[in-house]
Amino acid sequence: MPRRKEVSSVVVGGQRSQAITDEVAVIDVGRCFSGDSGALEAVAQQIHKACTEIGFFYIVNHGSSEPVVQRAFKAMENFFALPASEKSKVRMNEHQAGWQASNVAIHGDSFDKVVKPQATEAFKFGAELEPTDPDFRGSKRFRGHNQWPEALLAEDKQALLAYHAHFNDIAKRLLAPVAVALGAAADFFDDAFRRTDSVMRCAYYPVVQPEENQFGLPGHTDLSFLTLIPPATAPGLQILTAAGTWIDQPLVEDGILVNTGDTLRTWSNDQFIATPHRVLASTRENRYSAIFFLYPDLDATISCVPTCSNADHPKQYMDRMFSDFYAGYAARNFGYAEKKE
Repeated sequence: MPRRKEVSSVVVGGQRSQAITDEVAVIDVGRCFSGDSGALEAVAQQIHKACTEIGFFYIVNHGSSEPVVQRAFKAMENFFALPASEKSKVRMNEHQAGWQASNVAIHGDSFDKVVKPQATEAFKFGAELEPTDPDFRGSKRFRGHNQWPEALLAEDKQALLAYHAHFNDIAKRLLAPVAVALGAAADFFDDAFRRTDSVMRCAYYPVVQPEENQFGLPGHTDLSFLTLIPPATAPGLQILTAAGTWIDQPLVEDGILVNTGDTLRTWSNDQFIATPHRVLASTRENRYSAIFFLYPDLDATISCVPTCSNADHPKQYMDRMFSDFYAGYAARNFGYAEKKE
């Protein structure tokens, strides 16, 4: 049974959930991904329940390749084992690409009282662009500005990029059931995600003896449309329920944990929630995680899904390009990387 810590009641993702639950649903997406009759609607119904009550769910029978995951985790360990002098050459830039050193990050949107920087290291990257692409090292922020240490083996770089592409494919297959869950056509989000600007965040949580109000990663909501979280190498993730209770992430064999982020919450006019979650500081064993954040095209417009507003619940947000939404989130939470290159 998950360990629980009581905290004060909260409003999650801009609105209070319609129901209170600490159950994380396990959704079998196999038949849906295969296109079986009726499976899309069945999965959509389960996603609607999960995303209006707790904002997290597991998917199973998703087709993930275990060798792709294993190679990426080994590559990630190799990256973090590099000397700091090598990693510092690819310090995270204003495009949110590169290495985040330990003890530099304080999450501005945190739901926890944070007075100490995170001991965690991180490495972020997006899809790799060919040097001939007009956005490669161009003026568009958040695209085409990956940084790779020269000391990182070529096979490790390719393993990480393969992981990004693999999870991008899985995540995009959830667009149709999410759209149907919101009462829209199955292809509603397709144009916005035809070219994604999704991001991988590899993280290393070293063993520490945390001081008061110091976390591996403090309570926060994600910027993403959807976040995909394969199993980390050690426990630590906690979820804040609508009742104001922190629960430990349950373990589901072969499951990928999925949560809704602020982009989907905004697109759905707060119909779907974005749930705070955090990672406790690791006190017994080093922890590695590789999180995939599904982002739309930077040029996509976040505009209320027509089925998500009516006279009783009017449109809450102005239309915004995702690039502007992304920039605001980065400014609030990643100030250490906001200086232009």
